Amino acid sequence: MVKNAKARRGLSAVAGAAALALTLVGCSGGGGKEEAAPVRDLGTPVAGEVKAGAFEGTTLTFAGSGGIFQDGQKAALWDPFAEASGATFNQDAFDAGKLKAMVDAGNVTWDIVNTTQFDTARGCGTLFEEYDYDQVDISNIPEGTITDKCMTPQILYGLVVAYNTEAFGDKPPTSAADFFDTKNFPGKRTVSQSTYVDPQTVEFALVAQGKDVNELKPADIEGAFDEYKKLGDDVIGWTTGAQAQQQLESGEAVMGLVWSGRGYGAASAGAPIAPMWDEWMLMVDSNGIPKGVKDKQAAFAAVNFSIGDLQQAEMTKLTSYGGVNTKSKPELDKQLETWMTTSHMDTAVKPNVDFWVENYDALSAAWAGWATGN
Repeated sequence: MVKNAKARRGLSAVAGAAALALTLVGCSGGGGKEEAAPVRDLGTPVAGEVKAGAFEGTTLTFAGSGGIFQDGQKAALWDPFAEASGATFNQDAFDAGKLKAMVDAGNVTWDIVNTTQFDTARGCGTLFEEYDYDQVDISNIPEGTITDKCMTPQILYGLVVAYNTEAFGDKPPTSAADFFDTKNFPGKRTVSQSTYVDPQTVEFALVAQGKDVNELKPADIEGAFDEYKKLGDDVIGWTTGAQAQQQLESGEAVMGLVWSGRGYGAASAGAPIAPMWDEWMLMVDSNGIPKGVKDKQAAFAAVNFSIGDLQQAEMTKLTSYGGVNTKSKPELDKQLETWMTTSHMDTAVKPNVDFWVENYDALSAAWAGWATGN
C-alpha cells in the first residue's frame, strides 16, 4: 500500500514561466488539419464500463504527477481501460508550460491530464475542453466535487491538521482555531510555505477566524497570512510534502497542516500522528481534457471508465487517496481507514473555487510574500 502517493501541484507556481495560472491569457484552441477521429456507437455511458474493443487502434496519453501515485493510476484505471477497449494507453509527466505550448501550436498530444480543480477552472475553455456529460456517467460522483465545466474529479484528498498524540492525546485539537492556540496546544506547527499557491491554506486560517469561505472578500486574504504570522517562532514552514511528513515523524512539529496522504505516511511509519477531521479542507484533483484534443470521445470514454466503483476502489488501495465514486467500497486496513477523506465528507470545508479564480492576482502576491518570509 502506498504511503506517500502524490506530489501535489497548486494553483500555480509563484515563480516560473511554466506555471499554469500564469499562462491562461491568450491561449488559442488547437486546430490543425488532421483527419477527424471516428465517432463510435458506445451506447449510454455507465461508469466503469466500455464497449469491448471500441477503441482498437486508438492511442491515448495520460499526463500525471509521476511517481507511485501515477503508477497506481496506471494500474487501477488506464491499463484496465486499454485491455477492455483495445486502446493503447501511454503515460507522460504533466507540465503546465508544455500544455500551453501544445494548445497554442494546435498540436495536442495529451488526452487526459491530472491537475487541480483551480487549474481547470482558470483554464476552462482556453486550456481545457468543456465536458460533454452525456458521455460521462457522473451519477455517483460525490456532491459538490464537480466545480467547473471542464473537469470530473480524479481524487479526493485533504489539507488536515495532523497532531502528535503523545503531546495532545488527552486533549486533542478539535477546531481550526485550536491550530492557532499555542497556550492550550503548545509546540511548533508546520504549514505550507511552498512556491505553489494553496488557496486552502488561506481558507483554513479564515475558518479559524470564524469566516464563511463562501462569503470571502479580497481583504480577507492578507488577514489569513496575518493569522499565521501571529504564531511567531511556533510556526515552521514546509516546502514539499516529504518535508512536512518528516517534520511530523521527527517530532520537530507537534502539529501540522498537511496533505492527508502525508499525515497517513507519517502514521504508517510509526509516528504517533492522528488526523483532526473537524474543519478539514477538501481538495479535489481534476481529470482535465486539453483544449484541441484529437479524440474527445476516446478521452471521455477513458474518464468514464476510470470513475467506476471497482476502478476507484483499486486506485484507493494503490495510492491511499480517496476515490470519486460514492459506491466504491475499497478494502482498507485500520490505519488507512483512519486517514480516508471520503469517510469524513460531512465535516469537510469545500473551497470557494470561483472566489480564488477571480482573485488569483491578489492571492498570488500575498502568497509570494508568505513563501519568502516577507
